[in-house]
Amino acid sequence: MRLSFKQHLWAAALALLLLAPVLAARAEEGMNLTARSFVIMDADTGAILLAYNPQLFLPPASTLKVMTAMYVCEHLKLDDKVRVSANAAAAPPSKIGIKAGEVYTVEELLYALLLNSANDAARALAERVSGSEETFAKDLTRWVRTLGAYRTTLATANGLPAENQYSTAQDLALIFRKAMQYPELAKIMGTKYHHIQGERELRNHNRFLFTTPLAVAGKTGFTRASRHTYVGLFRKDGHAVIISLMGSQQKWADLRPLIAKGFELEGSPIAKLPPQEEKLRFAKKHLGKQVVAGGNGSPKVRKGSVASLPAKKKSKSKKKSKNHEQ
Repeated sequence: MRLSFKQHLWAAALALLLLAPVLAARAEEGMNLTARSFVIMDADTGAILLAYNPQLFLPPASTLKVMTAMYVCEHLKLDDKVRVSANAAAAPPSKIGIKAGEVYTVEELLYALLLNSANDAARALAERVSGSEETFAKDLTRWVRTLGAYRTTLATANGLPAENQYSTAQDLALIFRKAMQYPELAKIMGTKYHHIQGERELRNHNRFLFTTPLAVAGKTGFTRASRHTYVGLFRKDGHAVIISLMGSQQKWADLRPLIAKGFELEGSPIAKLPPQEEKLRFAKKHLGKQVVAGGNGSPKVRKGSVASLPAKKKSKSKKKSKNHEQ
């Protein structure tokens, strides 16, 4: 008997439901997370210590800017000048409000890119390197694949929603490990505050820099399509772990247990991290906006695995949120 397309779908869904208890029985217990994908990587060896859906294709949001910064450093010097085009100045938020005709150094725009997640800075740098953001994205895609990020395809320099733009938690961790080999980028992403052109203050969106000495560097991201994304490095007593996370409804709450799990797996356990990131209030004004979204869900994980479990369905929410990158 020939099954209809709808019957095939029902059969596939039933198979996943029957398989779920078996997968759950083999999964790591005690990890209640909302993220659709994550990787905990040993920063020294590149070995994956723990993973959930590490090769699931998802939009990277502003974590893409780490790749943009690396490619810029491959082609430009920090003191090179960048003249802002009208197209770059017109980029959607998050942005620092650079204006057409203004001139900045590459270093200034890299700080804006990685601290404030400035989409206008990303576009200005892309145009300086490749002539246009579209060409830059194609060049960047080819380049990150030479580094081993085979499942990453890019269409922008900033991570704003675009067709045919995706990455994976495994690729993000791999790329970030390589990014930390660029001294200038490691310094920038580990900086809390920075001033450019007088009194223009930039503030790092990576709140862990303000709450725990374990944090070395990192990059956040958010759009409605991607939800919260993150990649960062944490260090303690000679041990270092990279955490990449995608599709999270509440990144700080998801990341804290992942950081603790990472050091536990490294043989250097830490005390439970308190929920401080959500409570931070910054007295100084900064450029760019923060968007915090709540959520629920509890995917489980597989220890030392790079095989994907079935992805959870996104819960529908009536709450509206903007496509502001973090």
